[in-house]
Amino acid sequence: MIVKLLDTRLKIQHPCPFCELSSSFPDVEMVLWCNGSNEILQISSSAPSKLPEILKAARKMLGFREMVQDGRCAITISRACECRKYRSIMSIAGECDVWLIPPVTYLNGWETHRVLSEGRAPLQRFIAEVKRKGKVEILSHQPRENLDAVNDLSVIPVHIFGGLTPRQIRALVLAFENGLLDIPAKARMERVARGEGVSRSTFGEHLRKAQLKLIRNSYPFLKLRDDGVRPE
Repeated sequence: MIVKLLDTRLKIQHPCPFCELSSSFPDVEMVLWCNGSNEILQISSSAPSKLPEILKAARKMLGFREMVQDGRCAITISRACECRKYRSIMSIAGECDVWLIPPVTYLNGWETHRVLSEGRAPLQRFIAEVKRKGKVEILSHQPRENLDAVNDLSVIPVHIFGGLTPRQIRALVLAFENGLLDIPAKARMERVARGEGVSRSTFGEHLRKAQLKLIRNSYPFLKLRDDGVRPE
């Protein structure tokens, strides 16, 4: 029997220490991994000066026992995971026969989950049960025809886009859509900038700042994949 999988991304807001911490610091991006024994939380702040305040609150709310800190980012390791001791989102997923694909991301008091389900019925049960605890928003929903897409767990955390302004995001989108980032470029920056009603220097500044922020935000993940091989 061949079972078709549904791949759904959901935003959930419910009473829990992580959502509470996220609500207290709405601009701070957090990424959570849970292995059933411990909870590992990455906290990233665009303002390094705020990180001590955030970590103080995290220690009080979450009671983590270890921490690694580096500039604007910190990774905490909790005491023994307690998600199975109460009716958590993970517990509800188990009851409804759906699978949560880690990590969980937090921003502005909401947590974002990737959910796999065998058809619509288990997913609908899961959503209905979660709504008993809080709010649910469906971000995306699509069937998976092959396992390659399911096996690709390169989830982009919410905080990758932290700090980008609307103009910087617009510059990135236009640069990609018009082929400015291709080698060789398929368009001239002057023409793209003129279409937006700004000067070439202004458009270029928005684009460079956006690229720098993306690299800075994703640096910890890039560093994990860096194998030390020099580019040719």
